[in-house]
Order: sequence, then C-alpha cells, then structure tokens
Amino acid sequence: MEARQGTPRAARLLRFVESMGDVLWLQLLFVAACLPVVTIFPAALALQRSLRDVLVEGRPRLTAGYWHNLKWAAARSWKAAIVLPVFLLAAVVAAVFWLGAGGTMGTVALCILIPLYGAVLAAYLAVLASAMGADPSAGFREWLAAAKDVMTRRALPLAMSVIVMATWFLLLSRLPTLVLVGTGLVPAALAWWVAAPWVRARRETLAA
Repeated sequence: MEARQGTPRAARLLRFVESMGDVLWLQLLFVAACLPVVTIFPAALALQRSLRDVLVEGRPRLTAGYWHNLKWAAARSWKAAIVLPVFLLAAVVAAVFWLGAGGTMGTVALCILIPLYGAVLAAYLAVLASAMGADPSAGFREWLAAAKDVMTRRALPLAMSVIVMATWFLLLSRLPTLVLVGTGLVPAALAWWVAAPWVRARRETLAA
C-alpha cells in the first residue's frame, strides 16, 4: 500500500520539478529576447503564451515554441514594442525628477504620476492576461478589446497585482540580481492569476 501511494507522489514531485525547470528556462529565453530593448513587450507576450503552451496545453517544445510565439507577438505588437521602452524611460526620469524636486509641486506631480503609472501597469497586465486565450489570427485591436474586457471583469485582481508589482519594483531596487530570475515571471504569474477563470475553463475543456 505504501509503495503504491509513494509512486504517484514521486511522479507528481517529478512533474513539479520538471515544470519549474521549464519555467526557469522560459525566463532565460525571455531575458535573452529582451536584450535589444525594443523587444521587451513582444518577449513578455511570448513568455505568457509559452507558459500557457507548457503548463496548460502540455506542449513540450520550449525553445522552438518560445521563438515561434515571439515572432507571432512581434508581428502584432511592433508599434507598442517601440513605444514601451520610450514610456519606461520617460516614466523613470519623471519619477526621479519629481522625487528630487520636493515641495508642493513635487507632491502634486507625484500624486498625478503614481495613479497614472498604476493604470498603465494594470493595462499591461491585462494585455498579458488576454494573451493567454488570444486567437492566433487575432490582430492587436482585438487583443486590446480583450484586455479591456479583462480590466472590467477582473478589476480587483488587477488592482492587487499592481500593488504586488510596485512591491516587486522596490525589491528590484534593493536586489538588482533578481532581474535574471523574476523580471518576466513575476508579471507573468500575476497575469496568470488575473486570467485564472480562462485557465480553469481551458483545463476543464482539455480534460473532458
């Protein structure tokens, strides 16, 4: 009896370890894909799709699958891919400037910037979440419409995810080496949580 119980447990543990190895490998592929900077956004979308392929669909081709998803994402989001690094740079410069400015003007500016950054971050996570179930033939406009629906239906998880992301950024400022192991996986995990209803429905469909 003990041997029979031990075998499924060992199998589950082995599958868990294999899954963690797959996830970490996808994170390294994401980091490599982000090196040109303008590919950050497509790389994040490809990571989200690849996590779905591996953990939900059970597709084993990690490297080939990731590069396929990267090409798919880049073809549909190249305009946003160019805008995102520029926005990130402007956001950092503005935040640093007004934090150093102090006084009433600095406080007012930060009161405007922080909610704005939160809204943009929520939209980013919603786009990642919508990538989980996006049709391969869908264009970027359809994708944005799906992200808008996610923001409406999953507003509370998105708000909580923004808080977690803000905490993650603060942690990165103290421990920059975490970039290698979590810079793609943290937002991907939060987007996965936001897309949890779709994940459950998809797994039920595959199990039926």
